[in-house]
Amino acid sequence: MRLDSIFEEILANVDNGYEFDTFLIGATLPRKLYEKEDHIRAKFKNRERKSIKNQLTRELRTRFQRITKKKIDYLYPDILMNVTIGNDNQAITVEATTKPLILAGRYTKKSRGISQKQTKCEGCEGLGCALCDSSGLSGQRSVEDIIAKELMSITQGHNPKFSWIGSEDKESLVLGNGRPFFVQISNPKTRRIPKDLNFGSDGVSVNIIRILPHLPVSQTPFIAKTQIFVNCKLAIKNDSLINLGGLRGKFVEFRSKTKMIHKQIYSSEVQRINDKELILDIIADGGIRIKQFVGGQEYMRPNISEIVGSECECTGFDILDIQVQ
Repeated sequence: MRLDSIFEEILANVDNGYEFDTFLIGATLPRKLYEKEDHIRAKFKNRERKSIKNQLTRELRTRFQRITKKKIDYLYPDILMNVTIGNDNQAITVEATTKPLILAGRYTKKSRGISQKQTKCEGCEGLGCALCDSSGLSGQRSVEDIIAKELMSITQGHNPKFSWIGSEDKESLVLGNGRPFFVQISNPKTRRIPKDLNFGSDGVSVNIIRILPHLPVSQTPFIAKTQIFVNCKLAIKNDSLINLGGLRGKFVEFRSKTKMIHKQIYSSEVQRINDKELILDIIADGGIRIKQFVGGQEYMRPNISEIVGSECECTGFDILDIQVQ
């Protein structure tokens, strides 16, 4: 086992396009080597001397730091290189894994018919494989697919995981400043993302705003301006329009799996299209289930059907703007 050979393998592996500022090198040695070391220690009653593994990794880390000018990080390095030495003490393999890259961005959607999310790849159940090009996604055209493929191409990473701030339907538009989202890219080679990175296709425009040290630990609260298209079975009375405009300051109440949820409406503007159709623009806390808010399902109170006094249906809704609190 030659130290120079091991170090050359490490450098060759890292030269394969990795960007990093901090590193850590670990090692896995043959079991027989550990057994011999334990035998020698027991024979000479020497337990204080540092192990072969510790001496090896210390020397490799020192050399690597001196040559690359990068910093050692024992807790959360940008790249972790693990050296495995075969049982014959000759075969050397180096496996490099990098810290996930976490990005914050926004997107707008100006074309209808594009889903926000998509299903997992059936071949790997979302883990990433050759069939899905390591994305874990089915390949169905969606906002998620557009963002994932572009970021994987830029970072040379795998298996993107998204955290969305709210959601919309396939036929909904997303306008204004766009919908915020977070995405975590596994094992990226490229970590330096251009400032204010912009891309998109099919009416979807994406802006990557910044790199984050970690994902938010709790759900991000937000306020959404939503335009709701409503169709009622009965003719809409003038009093009903006035009542819908009076939703400002009201709280919408509905039940989750474990508790009652309360969301405030800050603004409400209504426009009659004809006797049975109207458009309602509301500014409200994010998380209101729009279709249930119109139809009154799932114990949602107040709701548009109740206020109008007629069974109503949400025929669509668009997101006009989103503000993170």
